[in-house]
Amino acid sequence: MSIFTESQRETEEQKKKFRDYFAEKTQDEVQNLELAEFRADNGVYQDLNLKSYRPSLWGLIVFCKKEIYYYVAEQESYLSFFMKGAGKTEEKLVCLSQLSDISFSLPHKGPLAFLNPELSRSIEGSYTNMNGTKRYFTLVLNKKADEPFALLTNNAK
Repeated sequence: MSIFTESQRETEEQKKKFRDYFAEKTQDEVQNLELAEFRADNGVYQDLNLKSYRPSLWGLIVFCKKEIYYYVAEQESYLSFFMKGAGKTEEKLVCLSQLSDISFSLPHKGPLAFLNPELSRSIEGSYTNMNGTKRYFTLVLNKKADEPFALLTNNAK
């Protein structure tokens, strides 16, 4: 009796294919992946050469042996196509660990944090752009932020 279902096996195969693709693209070995929503203002998106018609963008935090990346897969957005006439999202790759003065923190959780359960899944980030301006963004994960936060703070340069 197999402990993996067919869909689990397919998911593991897809992850392996992605890890191989990503390693070839970056010449860096993938250690861990986390699905995350990247939230920022237009200035951050311009600095990082990311495109988003909303203040958020879904992608993966990719923890590699040497660097940490935020990866946005190429995809079609039908809603965007009908609303703006531009339905394709380009594949984008941002090396987070190479941003100047990159730092990560967990959001302050006050006594009413239970009113915003998203706080436990959020990591706040900041960096300094090429003009010397401090920029801020938030990563919202699909699980508690403690483990990914530890990975980010241990591996960020």
